[in-house]
Amino acid sequence: MLKGTMGKWIGLCGLAAWMSWHTAYASDPQFNAEKIALLGTITLRITTVSPGANTQILYNGNPLNVKAGQYQVVITSASLASGVVLTNTAFCVDLDHWMTLNRDYTYQVWWAQGRAGALLSLQNTFLTGADLGKKGAGFQVAMWEIAYDHVLGNGDNLNGGVFKYSASTPIKNYGNTLLASTVGQSAPYFYLRALGDGSRRGQDLVMMVPEPSALIALGTGLMGLLAHRRRRKARGE
Repeated sequence: MLKGTMGKWIGLCGLAAWMSWHTAYASDPQFNAEKIALLGTITLRITTVSPGANTQILYNGNPLNVKAGQYQVVITSASLASGVVLTNTAFCVDLDHWMTLNRDYTYQVWWAQGRAGALLSLQNTFLTGADLGKKGAGFQVAMWEIAYDHVLGNGDNLNGGVFKYSASTPIKNYGNTLLASTVGQSAPYFYLRALGDGSRRGQDLVMMVPEPSALIALGTGLMGLLAHRRRRKARGE
């Protein structure tokens, strides 16, 4: 999913280059179904993928060699609603684009609610202890399954659907464990909608909502933001 600083592809290669020029993406259903409110914009860069592992996935029948795992994020600028606190980690929900390490990309930050949020709420407790590389990859595999099959109403099945995974049994088992733990669940999260065109557009990402104090502050700020928008709408602005 990333292109390394030495020019070595870790990701989608030519497939992503071709698809990135189109205006409709497979990540759109999740975004459209789960977005609630726009909270502002940020610019960020990905410094590394850790914990994670190099592995192969199948997306729309195409085998892709990727570095699957947790993105380590540095936010370089932000213009956000009051109370919004972001973390320094993210996961990919967009297999139609690639990113380059240590390059700035611009995003809209959306308040969202859905199964991706339930998975993200397990992030801090799951990504601990031994075997972290495979756990990080398994977490990302579960997130892709949610983003590409669950959102379309498909059942959890890493052997079928839009997204498939079978390259590593331990990674697959971790992914299935996480999927089983989030069946029927929903929680808040941040959806980072990439802006820009061509190589300047990053991947859509998701971030966990820090808890508990940051979630309370965000809820207060979000209520104020929505109230402000309702007043503007009532005035016809």
